Amino acid sequence: MSARIGFLLLAGLAAALAVFPWVGDLIGERFPTSYELRLVMRAMILGIVAIGLNILVGYAGLVSLGQAALYGLGAHVAALLALKAGFPFVPALVLSVLIPAAVGAMLAFPTVRVRGVYLAVITIAFGLVFVNILREWVSFTGGASGLVGIPRPTILGERLGATRSMSFNYYYLIMLFLLASVAVQAALVRSRYGRAMRAAAQSENAARALGINVVAIRTLAFAISAGFAGLGGGLFANLALFVNYETFTFTTSIELLLMVILGGSGTLAGPLVGTTVLFSSTQFLQGLGEWQTFGYGVLLALVLFILPRGIVGSLMRRGGSGETSRATGAWPNWVDGLEPVTARHDDAGQATLAVRGLTLRFGGLTAVNDVTMEVRAGTVHALIGPNGAGKSSLLNVVSGFYPATLGTVTVFGETAGGLPPYVLARRGIARTFQNTELFGQMTVLENVLVGQHPHFRASFLETVLRLPRFRREEREAMAEARRLLQFVGLSAFADDEARNLPFGHQRRLEIARALALRPKLLLLDEPAAGLTHGEIEDLVALIRGLADRGMTIVLVEHHVDMIMAVSDRVTVLDYGEVIADGPPATIQADPRVIEAYFGHATLPAQKVEA
Repeated sequence: MSARIGFLLLAGLAAALAVFPWVGDLIGERFPTSYELRLVMRAMILGIVAIGLNILVGYAGLVSLGQAALYGLGAHVAALLALKAGFPFVPALVLSVLIPAAVGAMLAFPTVRVRGVYLAVITIAFGLVFVNILREWVSFTGGASGLVGIPRPTILGERLGATRSMSFNYYYLIMLFLLASVAVQAALVRSRYGRAMRAAAQSENAARALGINVVAIRTLAFAISAGFAGLGGGLFANLALFVNYETFTFTTSIELLLMVILGGSGTLAGPLVGTTVLFSSTQFLQGLGEWQTFGYGVLLALVLFILPRGIVGSLMRRGGSGETSRATGAWPNWVDGLEPVTARHDDAGQATLAVRGLTLRFGGLTAVNDVTMEVRAGTVHALIGPNGAGKSSLLNVVSGFYPATLGTVTVFGETAGGLPPYVLARRGIARTFQNTELFGQMTVLENVLVGQHPHFRASFLETVLRLPRFRREEREAMAEARRLLQFVGLSAFADDEARNLPFGHQRRLEIARALALRPKLLLLDEPAAGLTHGEIEDLVALIRGLADRGMTIVLVEHHVDMIMAVSDRVTVLDYGEVIADGPPATIQADPRVIEAYFGHATLPAQKVEA
């Protein structure tokens, strides 16, 4: 339903744009005039810029208030190349895309390390600096007078815009770029790049644990967004044949952001619908004179009050279903085709993980103190201890989220100390979290597909153009993701948003997503928390089945009966130090372990879960 609504909106808008120049011929009147035609061309250009901003805001989750500066940069690149270097239209337009994209990437690299208001302030500062450069560098940009006399664009020897028919040609050229922008946005969103952007926006920790370089993917989003802005700027310069700084002020950045939000950020049709509504309203409200701003604000407030997710977002929300009462399948369900995911026999008998003298301090607090531990391949190694013993902190060091203060971590025979989580994930370390870190606004199936991010090899160009290697990899990834959902009994929920799942199902999904990495070492942080007794029994069968197939598992858990049933070896921490290490039966009878849990060295008569 949601996809159908978006497609119908886009198809209707495309048809209206295609017919618009010929409306006068159909109704026997001179409509549209050249002025009205130019207004629609200007709106289409703004739509292209809004699409780029939607990729940044709606999918990557980064709010930029400097988009007008990148829009202006593209316009000035095209104008200066045409005026002062004599560049033809096509090469100048290409550079008006590439140069802003490069500037956007350079701006993003330091910027994406901050979030929220700090990111917005940095982009505002960039926009203000850019406008001041345009205003003060009179010898180069013309200052307030701007750049005048830009030659009309020429393609294949034909000048565009000089007559009514030539204006039609430029109109359809802009329309072609607009439709291409929509297609590129759709191709990007429905690929590993788009999924990675959305994942990083919803949970940085989970994204990094799945092999996503968060800084790189956000830099890419910034560069793509800036490229779209530059394209819009280049087209605008060749439409107006005049540019100056007054078109690209902070107010324009606000208007572009409102177009995205009004239409529905994070939707394919949202930027176009928002641009259409806002641009049309602005033209209509001009007749209100000094009340224009008031009317503009009232209209925007009413729309957002009635449709808080934007026009398209709210329609899609109403068209979708949040129903999650369907029955789950049995799990673990060892279906055919899981062998590449679950079977790991290449390191049998080797030490998969070796921790030597590991210490982790936070200021004056020592969370882990001189821990030495070895995990053999193909075994379940439990890590237990009272609350605050340092178990999760140790997992965070092993998976790269915390740098060790002292000591070494060796994984797969290589030193892993100091490597970021996404690098370790790509080497074969997968993990779940004590508090589930799902991508709540993505579907259950998309969550598992994000886990396969490191396995894709198709380039960015192959992805955008939907070339054969991309299509083959996407088909294979989709099939494997569905097998993993069948494995954990969640096939019936594939198209539901992850945040709508019951808590026990969320635990299953997090395990399926971690397995999508095809890990050699699986770190499970309290996977039984919140599960029913029957679900815990199924979880034991899953963990034991994975270990029997050669996967190495480190299990942090408080459920003592589960630990004794599933583990090959147990390490016990107390106050960050190892107090016992050995087979489960030995640990269960160790007086130091009993004292750490129960406060005395005699085991209570009745079994108690820690």
